[in-house]
Amino acid sequence: MSGEPRGAVAWHTLWQTVRHGEESGLWCIYITHPGNELGGKHPTSTAPEHRPTVLHWWGKSREKATKRGACLGCEWEGQDRRTEKDAVEDAHDHAWPGWRNLPGVLPPSSTALYEKKVYERWLAEVKRAYPIGWLEAGGPIVTIRRDSAFSRHEPGKAPGGGYDLAATYFRAKKIRDNHAQPTLDMEFPS
Repeated sequence: MSGEPRGAVAWHTLWQTVRHGEESGLWCIYITHPGNELGGKHPTSTAPEHRPTVLHWWGKSREKATKRGACLGCEWEGQDRRTEKDAVEDAHDHAWPGWRNLPGVLPPSSTALYEKKVYERWLAEVKRAYPIGWLEAGGPIVTIRRDSAFSRHEPGKAPGGGYDLAATYFRAKKIRDNHAQPTLDMEFPS
């Protein structure tokens, strides 16, 4: 429809000006995603231009697709999606092309989270496997998690402030398409 806002920032700005109860159907930045501070403070992204986020349809008159990938750095919006995970992946296809070819890594061990030297070793291994400057620029990390079938793509959880993307969610789709996701073998003391 012409005259509609375009882009995550414009939609969210409009949504913030509408009094609750008056919504006739608007997109807003989904809670906990970059650009919506209702879900908590997000680290400032260092992404140079495009920054992925997710829009959520607020209101009635929508079928089942209520999420949409979007960018905080431009007016790009993805297609309507049923799930948050699909919308996050669309946003990353826009903002970080090539992310699907990153090796999946095991998240840092609980020891690494509390011992700086162990964490730094883990991070150094990841940085060697990822494109130079990727994480520092706010790029996503792809992690293989124990609860992979139900894992959420987590905004702000990658070193550098990008998304921590659950490897197996898109891996299953790629395997169906005969494209396997590479994994990075790393061994660290627990």
